[in-house]
This record gives sequence, structure tokens and C-alpha cells, in this order.
Amino acid sequence: MNKNVTREELIYISRQFANMFGFPVKLYRNNELVFCHSTANLTADPMTLCLDEILQKSEQISYYVYENSFYYGIVNCGEYKFVTGPVSEIALSDHDLNKLGFKLKIEKDDIPLFNSAMKSLSGVHLDTLIQAIILYNFSVNRTMYNISDIRIKNAEQNNLSIDIKENEVAYSGERIFMNNARSYAIEKDMIKKVMTGDVKGLIDGATKIPSVSSGNLAPHLLRHNKNFFIKLETIISRTAIEAGLDVDEVFAIEEMYIRKCESLNNIDRIKNLQYHMIIDYADRVKKLQLYNGQNSKLANTVSKYIRANISQPIKTTDVAKYLGKSRGGVTTEFKKQTGMNLSDFIRMKKIQEAQELLYETNQSLVTISDYLGFSSQSHFTRLFKKVTGVTPKEYRDKNYIGK
Repeated sequence: MNKNVTREELIYISRQFANMFGFPVKLYRNNELVFCHSTANLTADPMTLCLDEILQKSEQISYYVYENSFYYGIVNCGEYKFVTGPVSEIALSDHDLNKLGFKLKIEKDDIPLFNSAMKSLSGVHLDTLIQAIILYNFSVNRTMYNISDIRIKNAEQNNLSIDIKENEVAYSGERIFMNNARSYAIEKDMIKKVMTGDVKGLIDGATKIPSVSSGNLAPHLLRHNKNFFIKLETIISRTAIEAGLDVDEVFAIEEMYIRKCESLNNIDRIKNLQYHMIIDYADRVKKLQLYNGQNSKLANTVSKYIRANISQPIKTTDVAKYLGKSRGGVTTEFKKQTGMNLSDFIRMKKIQEAQELLYETNQSLVTISDYLGFSSQSHFTRLFKKVTGVTPKEYRDKNYIGK
């Protein structure tokens, strides 16, 4: 830190930084907050979800990525730590922001204001954030950096090139190619079953799934199994998208499964999660085919509306108003295209969202029920069991990611 810079000057520079770039800023001294300023009216602070990780960053200038959604810029200057963010390169959907607000325990009535403020912080490329903190760092530390100094290490790139070439030669010489053709055939068969929603076929052939060749993905067995799970999850999730599942929905499911896998330290549990993941995707495709006709545009449109308004009570009249049509006309056309009642489709989507929340959070059933717009917890529990065959508590006890 430039010894001539005082605390008052740090606060002044931080405030001007926030006003210039529009990013929220915080200044810590020995990990204690001494100043914060934001032009965005955030009703809750997303940084509370990753504060410990950010405070541990010791480099003079660096950045932190939260769950592949937000960036934070960090500058250390002596006993002070400057943090700016969150900002995002992409405009997050209302569904994602609603879920973030839920994790932050924001009151339902305050969610729209929170979403609006968060959207004002989107569209900021990581390089823009880095350039901004490079300027801040020069102001307080008088050291000069370029983007490449933060993002790309030339020495590391050279070392990686050499290492990969050496390992490629060694690996090609040592590896014994056994059963690859058979494994590839099993993998293709599995993908075909997921694509067609053939849940029964996958269950009947469950003994074949572990036979897919997993290669050699890590030097340690636990990490190897996690890497193979992620590899397989990516293949299956992209298959599900090709089968017609909504891209945003699949990406949310994908992230949930990977986080769940990373939380496990038992190979048997990872293998069981792997099986559960494959069947889950196939089941979702099967329901899509049953309830979504020939990839019905109407059902896809309704699905997006439900996801965007998931925390509100949704009636068939609300959907009709959104589509600019009569209730009778919409329900009749929806039934004709999908073979399913619109009201049942709405409830099914609500329960799918509940499953994700039970996976990812430890929020109470009452809170989840209220968040999803159910009239009562008992109503939520009855409907959840009707759709899934188990109660919300039973589902969480088996699947909660924090176990």
C-alpha cells in the first residue's frame, strides 16, 4: 500500500469508484467492514453467500467468481481490502434471481425490487471489471498491472503446453485399450434411452451403466469418480436439451447435480447419484413427451412464464392473460396439444422447482411452500407426495446437497 494514502483517502477513492463505474463497493480493515457504497438499491447483499472466500483472497489484485454467476473484484492494500461487485456478464433470468433472493431470505414482496437492482449490475464483462480494479490498484498501491497479468500467466501457459505433451505421449504408451467399443455401444444405448425418455429401459439395463469405460481421469479414485460423473452429466444433460428440455432448466439441474457430487466423499454415494441423475433426466424427457406433445410451442411458452413467476400463485387465468387469449381457448388448446390439463401442468412445474430447492437449500418447508405460492404447507405436502410419491421431508432427507 502507498504509505501516503490515508483511510479517508481510501474511502474517497472507493466512493468515486462506485459512482464512476456503478458497481457496489466495500472496504474492509483486517476483515472488518469500514465502508460500503452502492448506486444499486440492493435489498440484501449477495456477497454474504461467499464473504469468507473473498476475505481469504491474499493477492494484491484478483477476482472471485460466485457459482459461475457473479464476479467480484478484489484489491488488497496493506491492512485494507477493497471489494467491488457483484457484476455479471449476462442478464440473469427472473427465475435465477428469484432463487437467489430466496437463498438470501428476502421477503417475497421485496423480490421484484431486488431483481431490478441486480439486473442493473449485469452486462459487465470480466475484463471490464479487471480494468476497473487495475485503475483502483494503481491509485492506492502505485503498482501497474495489465489484464494479462491477472487473467493469463504466460509461464503457466508454457508449462501447461509442455506438461500436456509429455503426458499425452506417456499416456498413449501406457494405456491398454480394453472394452472401448463395448463401452461406446453402452453409452450410445444409454443416450438413446434418455433421448426417448425410456425410464424403464434404463432401469432394466442398470447393470450396464457402470460398465461404461471411465478412462483415467484423476490420480486418486474419489476424484476420478467425481470427474467421470461430471463428464457423464454433461453428456446426458446435452442429450436432454436435444430431446426438448428447456435450456435454462437443464443448466440449473446440471449445476445442482455437480454441486451434489462435489459434496460427496463416498464413491458408493457418487455411483448412486450417477444412476439417479440419469433416471431423473430420462423421466423429465418422458414427462415432456407425455405433456408437451410434439415439442409444443404453447407448452414451452407456458413453461417459461411459470419459471419467471414461480414464486407467485399462478392460475390458468394468469396464463391466458399473459398470452392475450381467453381462458377457455388456452386450456382447450393446451389440452389438445399436450394431453394434459393446464392446471396440472402448472402444479407439476411448481413441484419440480420445489425438488430443486429441497436439494439445494435448508430452508424450512413452510418457507418453501410460501415461496412457491401454495396456500398452505399441508397443501404443498399433499401435492408434492401426489406427484413424487414421497413427502417433501422424505425427499430432502434422501437428497439434500448439504448432507
